[in-house]
Amino acid sequence: MDGSDGWQPATIAKVKEIVARDLKACDREQLAALDKYRVAPFSAPIVRYRKRRSVVVVARNGDQVIDYEDIEDGFNVSPVSPDGWVLEHWCNQDKLGFALNAWIEGRGLWVRCGPAIPFV
Repeated sequence: MDGSDGWQPATIAKVKEIVARDLKACDREQLAALDKYRVAPFSAPIVRYRKRRSVVVVARNGDQVIDYEDIEDGFNVSPVSPDGWVLEHWCNQDKLGFALNAWIEGRGLWVRCGPAIPFV
């Protein structure tokens, strides 16, 4: 997408604002998880629908990251390669706290929505 339809990729500054907003709804365990796994937000490459794009990563736990998916307007838990590529495109529209639940013992994720499959 090139922005001609009004969509623009999320900036790190915008994702910082979204994180600050979502933190207001997080409970103590979610806040503790973010404190433990938070990274300085950065842009990471991802392949969406056979095109190289980027997402903003806000947390990392081993070989997983929490990234902000700007097309779906939500956070995802995604595997990441050693060289920093986000390896899976998910279509969740999760608030940050819900994504953090994946890394809190006894909570986990209930649903992971895969990418839309284009009609051929």
